[in-house]
Amino acid sequence: MGAGPSLTAVPTRRAFSVAIYARRGSRVLVIHHRRLATWLPVGGELEVGETPLEAAGRELAEETGLVGRFEQLAGAADGEPPGFLGYEEHVAGAKGLHMNFVFVADVSGQGAVLPNDEFTEWRWVDERELAELSSPVNVREFGFRALAARPRA
Repeated sequence: MGAGPSLTAVPTRRAFSVAIYARRGSRVLVIHHRRLATWLPVGGELEVGETPLEAAGRELAEETGLVGRFEQLAGAADGEPPGFLGYEEHVAGAKGLHMNFVFVADVSGQGAVLPNDEFTEWRWVDERELAELSSPVNVREFGFRALAARPRA
């Protein structure tokens, strides 16, 4: 995730993607992405015919082995999918423009993170650690939203 593109320099390749903040209590999971050499939430591109929410659940499970609970959030508009935090765009090098749906999912304390070829390092960070994280600004901003998000009553 990074700063949004300027309107005059939008790449021709475009991909819909998701970012998922797995949350355990007052901490969210971040991974150190090997290729990008920065701390990010788990994520990836949508597959053909998949909704952003379906992609979020699949990517979380594929990349970490964790299963998340996506709940309708307080203040969500009608039609917003459960766990939806927001949308952002960022240029992802040769991969083009990533149009990114951002989610939060609560995970139980039972599951262990299973690293894959995209990362070997991961951390569960609280608000203070998130503020000091070496990552794009919007990674921290959405992380704060994930930590503050509450289920609809």
